[in-house]
Parts: sequence; C-alpha cells; structure tokens
Amino acid sequence: MEGDGDDGRLGPANFNNANAGKRESRIDKYAKRSSQMFIPYSVVDFRHSQAPAPRSPAYPSRTLQDDERGLTRIDSIDTITAEKQEAAAAVHEEEVLGSTEIYDKDGNIRFVPTPTPDPKDPLNLPEWRKWLAVASLCFFGSVSLAAEIAVAGLLPVFILEYSGVDPASTLKHADLKGNPDPLGVVPPGVTPVSLASVSLLATIPMLSNGIATYLLVPLTAAIGRRPVLVLTSAFSWAGGFWAGYSKSLTSHIAARVFHGLGSGAVEALLPLIVQDMMFLHKRNKAVASIIASQGPMIVLFGILGPYIAVNWDWRWIYWITSAVGVLTWIMLILFVPETLRQRSKAELAGHQLWPVAPGESRTQLDYATYGERTRWDDIGFFQTGTHWKDAGKQIVDTIKTTMFPAVMWCTLLQVAFGMVMGATGQATSFALLAAGIPFELTGLSQIPQILSTVVVFIVGGPVADAVSLWISKKKGGREAEHQLPNLILPIVMAITGALVFGYADQNHLHYAVLLLGTFLLMTSTLISAPIVQNYVIESYPQWAGPVLVNVSTLRVFISFPLNTQVTTWLQQLGPMMFTVYLSIVLLAVSTGIPLLFFFGKKLRIRTSEKVTKRQ
Repeated sequence: MEGDGDDGRLGPANFNNANAGKRESRIDKYAKRSSQMFIPYSVVDFRHSQAPAPRSPAYPSRTLQDDERGLTRIDSIDTITAEKQEAAAAVHEEEVLGSTEIYDKDGNIRFVPTPTPDPKDPLNLPEWRKWLAVASLCFFGSVSLAAEIAVAGLLPVFILEYSGVDPASTLKHADLKGNPDPLGVVPPGVTPVSLASVSLLATIPMLSNGIATYLLVPLTAAIGRRPVLVLTSAFSWAGGFWAGYSKSLTSHIAARVFHGLGSGAVEALLPLIVQDMMFLHKRNKAVASIIASQGPMIVLFGILGPYIAVNWDWRWIYWITSAVGVLTWIMLILFVPETLRQRSKAELAGHQLWPVAPGESRTQLDYATYGERTRWDDIGFFQTGTHWKDAGKQIVDTIKTTMFPAVMWCTLLQVAFGMVMGATGQATSFALLAAGIPFELTGLSQIPQILSTVVVFIVGGPVADAVSLWISKKKGGREAEHQLPNLILPIVMAITGALVFGYADQNHLHYAVLLLGTFLLMTSTLISAPIVQNYVIESYPQWAGPVLVNVSTLRVFISFPLNTQVTTWLQQLGPMMFTVYLSIVLLAVSTGIPLLFFFGKKLRIRTSEKVTKRQ
C-alpha cells in the first residue's frame, strides 16, 4: 500500500486493517475516535453487545373502579397548588334539610320536593285532581269538626239532661241574664250532675284524637295513607250514630271517644296527605282551604244545634252529622288517592335529579319506563305494599324528635291556642245566656264564622305563602323559619279577642261585643293551624309524620286536663281574670317567634340531617 499519508490530507479510516494502526498518526487516531463517536444511533445493533438491553416488563392491567385511586405520584409545589384549587372548586357544600333554594337563577319558583318522571308520583297528579282530593278532605274535616263544636255548644242541654231535667222545656223558659254560672241552668232543688263529667263530652274527643294520631301516622307508613283514612273516617260517623242512640252519660262519653278516634285523622293525616301531593309553595293554601272550609259547617250546625235541642231532640244533631259523614266517607273513597311515597333527602331538598328539557320547568313524565297511571292507582288500596319496619322506624323517630326546639315550641303554641278554642266553645253559650239571649238563639253566635272562613283562607293561605316567599326572595334562599312571621297576626288577634271576650262577659256588655271577641279567638286559632303544621313539616321534611305526631299528641295530652277545667275556672276566677291569664300565656309563648326566626336554623343544624348541595 502506498503511503498516501505523507501528503498531509485525511483519508477515510480503514478500521478493518490491523496493520494500518501501527502507522496511524496522532491526527489519524483523533479522526478514528471522532468517527466512532458520530456514528448514527440508528445503525447500532445492541442485540450483539455483551450487555443486551432488558425486555420491557409486562404488568397485568385492568380498569380502575370509581372508588379506587390510581398510581401514586411525587408532586411538586405547582401540582399540589393546582390540585387544591381544582378540589376546592369541586367540593359540594352541605345544606341542612329544611333549607332550600325556592327560586332559580331567573327568579322563577322551583318545585320542592323534586317531582320524579313517574306518572304515579302524587306530585305529578293534574292540578284539578289534587284540588278535588283537597275538596273531599275539606268536606270530611268540616263535618267532623262541626260535630265537635256543635256538641260543645250544647253543654247546658247535657247538664239538664243528665241532672234528670227536661232540657227542652227548661231552656225554653230559662232567664239567666246576669248569671254567668254554668250550673245556673239547673232549677232549684235539683242536684246537678258533675260539671267535670259533662265537660268530658266536649273534651274527651280531643284525648282520643291524640291517641289516634300516635297510632295512625306510623300505621300509614306501614300500609299507606288511604286505607287508614277510609277506616278512621268510618269511625267518625259510626261514633256519631252511637252517641245519638246512647241512653246514659257513660255510653255517651264512650261514643264520643269512638268519634274522636275518627276525627283524629283531621289532626294528622290531612296535613300529611297534603304535603305528599302539594309542592312547598302551595301547602299553606291547601291546608288553609281544609281548615277554612270548616267554617260553613260550624256555622250551620252551630245555629241548628241549640234550636233543634230545644224544639226537637239533641240526638238529631248526631244523626244529621253522621248521615252527612257517610257522604264524606264515600267522597274520600272515590276522590282521595294513595299519596304515600318514599323520597330521598335530595328530592326533599329540591335538587334537580332528572334532566329538564329547554323551556320546561320540570322533568317530563317517562311512560316507557314507569308505565301509565291506572284506575287502581286512584281508588285501590295497599298499592305500596306493607312496610312494618317503616312503622317501627316512625315510632323511633317520633321519640327522637320529641325534644327538638321547633317541635316543643309548636306544641306549646298549639296548647295555648287549644285553650283558646276550648274556652270559646264551652264559654260562649253560657256568656250569651248571661247576656239575656234565649238558648235556642245562642247558635247565632256562629254567624261571625262566615267572615272567619274568608279571613282564614286568605290570611292563612295565599297571604302566608306570599309573605314566606317574599322573605325567601329577600334572603336569597328558603328557610323553614320564614313561615314564623305569619304567626304574629293570629297571636295579636287571640290576645285581643281574649281580653274583649272576658271584659264583655264580666260586665254583661251587648252580645255584639261578645261575638267580636269570639270571632277574634276562633279566627286566630284557625289561622295559626296551617302555618304551624307547615312550619314543623318544612323544618324536618324527612320526619314529617313523627313531628306532626309529636305536635298533635303532646298538644292533646297537655291541653286535655286544662280544657276539662275551663268551665270550672270560669266559675271560680271569673271571665275577665281567666282571659287575662290566657293572654299572658299567649304572650309568653309568642317570644319564641323572634328566637326561632334568627336562631332556628342553627338549632336545626344540630338536630336535623344534611344533604349534599348540588352546584
């Protein structure tokens, strides 16, 4: 080989010639190393090297479940900060049940509880169907209560009847002007019957109402609202016929107990059925309709009662009201469907759980999935099956909710108004007799109830709904406590009415003043009823039955011994002093309104359940 390296030029390196390495210059060695360094990576074959590259490991793979975490990574300060920001944005705030958003972002009223896509859901009933059911409930409630009020106004008749004196001839010629003593109707020389025993005819249904409520509400959780309602309404008219045919005071009182078991449905089942099928913003109107409708029946039988008792026989009052009760029973069977439905906490809070089409305000009904509503859904029984475990849970929840602040306060308020109602029913007829009104005309004292009916429906219904909605809009959210300002007016009316009635009775003023006091007392009691019921249900919607049971039964058990003594206290204290004490009780209980309005939610947070607020 020619030595061409002498010309000073670099030639291509010959790596296969071993002898050439002996004659390589310093530059040639550098070039050789550089050439090896700059060989493209793509032409290197590692398979023939002494240290072969390891095979890529193969690991078993599977899809992670929703509740599993992926591989752990080492975070930097940047990734940690970003992750915290994302987590903070995704966190769902918790809200206590009883608090909800009643308005959407456009200012429209939302449907609370949330209606489901199921056509069988009571919330999805047509409006006319709901109000037909409410009308039937109105008819039943009014007849049941009218019978109780009418009997309370006949206490002078029963005092004479069970003292062995003919009430018709005695009362037709009695002159009791200036004598407010209830036993003043008994002629001289006749041993009067125990006033407390006769008073049981007016008060014992209240006690059986409470017992019935405690049993009926858990029973509705087990077998449904409808079977219990139809059964108890039959007790009502059956007890009335029994009372009409009774031959002794003991039998008469027993019949009143049976009648009270039936009318107990008015206390608890009717508000429950309304809350099952009515949205939150319409409940006051519905319950107020039921209570206001009692006015015309009270007026009718209140006027007819004394007149019939003097000119015919007091038993006809029972026979007439019971015959009408049979008609109401038939209406309940035909027009009040089963309304019991288990709802989740999210539904009760008004969360939108199903998609809503653009331009719609609620989820469309899904007939393909749930099927259509049938005639059996309207008039059948036991559609929901039997759930005895739920009944037991209702009893446990009733015990658990007994000492809740809202429940205790509503109970005390209802006790105070219950005494107002008892005093009005039992004392009015004696007060009118003392004012010189013939007994057969004392039923005319019920005429102001016509005006009372209108006031109760308007103030206790649409006005109460409007006030609570206005407060909710101003506050930016709905709280159960927004119902409480609606109670200010009836409490003021009750205190005023008590003082007017007591002063007029004590000083024998014109009967028109007595009727003014009676109007204020009766109207205030009826206005407060739907507001109190809806407030306590709205405070604890998940325990609607138990809290209603507590308010109704505790009110009865506390009021019963007090109302039994009303006529005795009127006799001992005098009308004025008695109504002063009654006003003080009302004023003391009313202090709970501002306390619960400002601190009620904090108390509910400690006692109620929570639900995740959907953003």
